[in-house]
Amino acid sequence: MSLRSPADSIPVSSAPNVALLDAVQKHLLDQVGPALDSALADVDDYLFDRSQNGEETLGMLALRDMRRARGEIVQKFRQALLDRFRQLRERQSAGVEAASAGLSLLSEQALEQQLAIEQLAASVLRIHAPAYEVAGKRLAVAAGRGELANRENPLGPAFLAEALGNAMGQLEMDAALRIVVFKYFERELTAALGEVYERCNALMVTAGVLPELRATTRAQAPQPARARPAPPEPAAAPAAHVPGMGGMAGPAAEAAPAMQVSPADQALFASMLGQLQMWRAAVGMAGQAAPSAVPVGPVLPTQDLMSILSLMQHDTSAAFMPSASGDQASLAAQLRQQMAQSARKLGVTGDNLNLDGLDGDAVDLVALLFDVLLDGPQYDNRIRQKIGRMLVPYVKVAVKDRRMFLYKEHPARRLLNTVAEACEGNRGEAPQERELLNHVDHTIDRLVAEFNEDVAIFETLEQELRAYMAQHRKRFELAEKRSAEAQRGRERLEQARASVQADLEWHRGNRALPPVLDDFVSKHAAHHLVQMALRDGKGSPRYDSAMRAIDDLLRAFDRAVQRKPLDPARPLPEAELLAMLASAGCIGDAGEAALDALNDALARLAAGEPALQTDPRMPAQAVAAEPPAPEPEPHLEVVAGTAGLDYDAAMLARIRKLQVGSWVQLQAGDGHFAPAKVSWISPISSRLLLVNRRGIRVLVASVEELAVMAKLGKVIVREAATAFEDAMHQVADRLQSVAAKP
Repeated sequence: MSLRSPADSIPVSSAPNVALLDAVQKHLLDQVGPALDSALADVDDYLFDRSQNGEETLGMLALRDMRRARGEIVQKFRQALLDRFRQLRERQSAGVEAASAGLSLLSEQALEQQLAIEQLAASVLRIHAPAYEVAGKRLAVAAGRGELANRENPLGPAFLAEALGNAMGQLEMDAALRIVVFKYFERELTAALGEVYERCNALMVTAGVLPELRATTRAQAPQPARARPAPPEPAAAPAAHVPGMGGMAGPAAEAAPAMQVSPADQALFASMLGQLQMWRAAVGMAGQAAPSAVPVGPVLPTQDLMSILSLMQHDTSAAFMPSASGDQASLAAQLRQQMAQSARKLGVTGDNLNLDGLDGDAVDLVALLFDVLLDGPQYDNRIRQKIGRMLVPYVKVAVKDRRMFLYKEHPARRLLNTVAEACEGNRGEAPQERELLNHVDHTIDRLVAEFNEDVAIFETLEQELRAYMAQHRKRFELAEKRSAEAQRGRERLEQARASVQADLEWHRGNRALPPVLDDFVSKHAAHHLVQMALRDGKGSPRYDSAMRAIDDLLRAFDRAVQRKPLDPARPLPEAELLAMLASAGCIGDAGEAALDALNDALARLAAGEPALQTDPRMPAQAVAAEPPAPEPEPHLEVVAGTAGLDYDAAMLARIRKLQVGSWVQLQAGDGHFAPAKVSWISPISSRLLLVNRRGIRVLVASVEELAVMAKLGKVIVREAATAFEDAMHQVADRLQSVAAKP
């Protein structure tokens, strides 16, 4: 029977073949159990090596946790397989949680584990899909089922990966460590399942289970041992044709994610390709070492170009610096020069390399991208040298897989974004910053040493660096939260003070109060009202009661000025007045003495005597000291001859679109630029709170003030959210400006 005929039906027996299920179970456990043991042993070695190298991430603590949990993981994994085969023999449902739980929110750890399971299964099926397809169908028949879902089939990579995830589910393990376990298990499982499927298919065919069944899928070429290719996407319509995307073949093309390209990204890339020729001609006329628009001589084959780039990749003497960092030529010119030197080492003669049109576009686009990326003021020369070492590997990626310029989720693109995020504004001033830069060095070293045209290494390195940065980010998020809370409290306090001051001025009117009464109203009573406004809000019963007490005191003052005694029907609200004194720190006997001072002042006025200028019974305000005020914000003067601040309307519109989580580049007092994040937008003043990568407050400003700072060159607003995408927009602008010149 063949799966190629949809009309054909697969016969299902009325009862499970228990003996056959037992045989399949035994063979699966005999192969997959040792594979898990080997994977956990490799994880142990990996963690031991990291701890010996003095790396804290996944170091000694992770090694201890792994060794403590190893036996329990193996036991739970084997038990999951035994339980599933028992359910098949007893014709019970698997009870998969994902099938019955409905829609629910996953924790970050659960989501990461789910993605790891899906990636592991997809990676294994790239190679073993045909054998698994027929083995799964035969096992369903042997179990007396019409079919088995992937996560219910014990032979399926999805089931095995989920069994491993469940085995680690309740253990105290770091999220990054879980991902490492999945990676090593993926490698061992890929090697073991080939023999498992071959043997199990032979057992079931011998038993007469669908002997004529044939697979409908084809296997893909195996990936390297430690590769972790991206999972295949669901079937979708073919992507639109993109200029310059021809010539892609081999593993790079197969590994590229099957996703749609947005029309905006497609148009941007097509525009860049169309303007490259004019850029080459313009640079050539400027006398720089640029490739000629018309090649002379034979075209260098792509494979020879890759050999030249591989030689450059491992040449420690090669160094690239952006043109803006000194008197250097453009990175494209530096790259072509280095390529010619390396070509001569391989026996290629001539001073110029004539590249295929697509290869030349890829080389020049990457060089331009790195040139504008490293020209940014957020990097110092040391950081530029770090990132510059990644130029050649990225040229190799672009030559083999030009989809890097289009797909936002391309592994190489994500790695460059993560490296840029770690390095932006990072000058290694704090120990955590130095540790992060050291980890970036380690990541780039591994990329240069291990990249062999398989883009999977980019995904591995990006995930490791991202996991390391996540530990730092947790500390910084706490600092950021405190900065936002402090600014929120400061603005609420300022708002409450201004509101209370306005209320008191309205109630006082034009009264010229004597010093004792004036101090009480403007200090003790004002402080009390501010506290009521913050705690209960204006208009609350406590706030209104305090304000009525102030009115009673002011009416008593009016009678005293008219030399009338206090109205017995409206005595002073002593309880409220004492509460005001107490909230300002004047309690007990001191509060009673201060109240006597108020009464004496009123009595003197009623008797026609002048009130005392000072009364020692009225103490100074004794409230808790407020936290030190932050450094003053930059003061922006109104431009002479204008009615407001000087800024560009277009820039103001861009800044108005900034949201919480958006990043800008902000110039510090020493002239260096560093990334600043919009952490909070005040609902009171609409001002933006900007914090640095450590979560520390660096600026609070309105959108108009930020627009002025942008015009002065003190704020840079990115064209896009990520470093790679922003650099792409800058490259497009640079090419367009060159093309527009006469």
